[in-house]
Amino acid sequence: MSEEITRKDESEPDTPLAVWLRVQQSLAERNNIALTTISRDGAVIGRVETDNSICRAMRVSAEHASKCADECGKAFSNAVVAGHSIDFRCHAGLHCFAIPIQLEDHRVVILGGRAFASTSEYSNFLDRYGELEPVATGECLKSVRFADPRGLREAAELIESAASRHLSGRRSGDSGALEPASISSGMVDAQRDIVRLRDQLESRKQSFKQFDDFLRVLASTLDSQQTYESVLTKFSEMMRAERCSLMILNEESNELALEAALGANLDRDLPIRVKLGEPIAGAVLASGAAMLVEDVDLDSRVAQTRPGRYKTRSFISFPITLGSRKVGVVNLTDRVDGAPYDMADLALLELMSPHLALIIDRTEWHRKAEMFQRMSLTDPLTGLPNRRYLEDRLFEEVERSKRYNTPLSFMIIDVDHFKSYNDIYGHTNADRALSQTALILRRGIRAIDMSARFAGDEFCIVLPETEPVDAACIAERLRLAVSRTEYTSEQGELMGQVTISVGISSFGPSRLSPLAIMETADRALYKAKTLGRNCVAVYEDGTNTAAALQG
Repeated sequence: MSEEITRKDESEPDTPLAVWLRVQQSLAERNNIALTTISRDGAVIGRVETDNSICRAMRVSAEHASKCADECGKAFSNAVVAGHSIDFRCHAGLHCFAIPIQLEDHRVVILGGRAFASTSEYSNFLDRYGELEPVATGECLKSVRFADPRGLREAAELIESAASRHLSGRRSGDSGALEPASISSGMVDAQRDIVRLRDQLESRKQSFKQFDDFLRVLASTLDSQQTYESVLTKFSEMMRAERCSLMILNEESNELALEAALGANLDRDLPIRVKLGEPIAGAVLASGAAMLVEDVDLDSRVAQTRPGRYKTRSFISFPITLGSRKVGVVNLTDRVDGAPYDMADLALLELMSPHLALIIDRTEWHRKAEMFQRMSLTDPLTGLPNRRYLEDRLFEEVERSKRYNTPLSFMIIDVDHFKSYNDIYGHTNADRALSQTALILRRGIRAIDMSARFAGDEFCIVLPETEPVDAACIAERLRLAVSRTEYTSEQGELMGQVTISVGISSFGPSRLSPLAIMETADRALYKAKTLGRNCVAVYEDGTNTAAALQG
């Protein structure tokens, strides 16, 4: 079925059909639903107004285009046979209506709606058609429509009344023409209906559009804390809530963890963790049903000992789900105008929750990926980067020095006689000594430098843009800091003095690779050990070490 065919003889400026097409555009925009007029040969007259992006994607799909055409064609026939407006749902799960209108010697049908009635219907669509390319890329989710069945029915009645007057000069089902006074009165009634529906839907439409625009910007943000705080800020604006919190379900512990909150003292007003099933947020997520409380003093579901200081007695606790999977809970309270939350607020949350669920899911997966990456690159004992990360970073710095001809130094650090610490104080206390040494090294270098645990009792430090003589000064400062630190055992007893030996090498004509730099730094370290340990040695071509600074 073509979607953009316009009949030249039916679209002249003064014809009833031309007038109706302009009215149709206005009605579609005001009611935020799709509308199109279909001729008796199945062609679209004018265009599809406020079309649903899902329908557009389906019509260009080789697999689904024929289903769309068959369903719309069947709706046309059924409406003409019935002689009145009919409702139907398409294979994508969208609620639609078809209105037959008599136009001179033939019939046209107005198809409209193309909206989901609930978030569960939207989730079912995502589950069924997730493999469809426009769904996977998000292209067909740009202008998804939502409308409750009652509102859609009222809109259909208004559209049928308006179309009957413009196209046939009579109400659908009337046997004769209307008198001028009746037409005038009917048009006034129709305008009142338009105003009423516009007032009901305009606020919701604008809020959802703002949130949709916000989600597009947010799509490039991957930092979980920034994402959640931005989401809550937008929620508080749209829902006019001074307090707003987001809790995410940890599926392993079966607990809701507070991830972000606005307008609340986290230490006093909100628990950090809530077991699934526990009041209030845990029970809401477990049941999957939102809790709308207009007055906590009159609602038996809420304990009278409500913690914290709240300005109002109304709140919403709303479950966030992705299909059948539980994701988290959004809590809203302290409405700015002091009024209680109502069903309109709940309906707005229902519209936004599928998008929020997808954001949370994406953010949590990114957080887990980052955590696993950090674990694979971090030494668990000291918290420093491990050898794998060190080698990658040294390679990057060597390439940078080649490109820009900048200095680069590298040091290997060995804890002197570390085996004796294991023998005397035990592995646990020896590990404490390593961790404290790592902390001294990390605090004693610049932000652009990088310290890492190389292996066992050895550490390495990469010093970008640092000449060997400056690196030697840094190493000596670190050596003194370690030797002057009092190390204590797990029992609080003083351990023997800890000292380090340091070998330094640098980027140069004979050391153009990370391997060459590491090997020569290791030679310098060996030299420091032969000099009695607790000293710094710097590698020099030909002589092995240029200087040795001893304590």
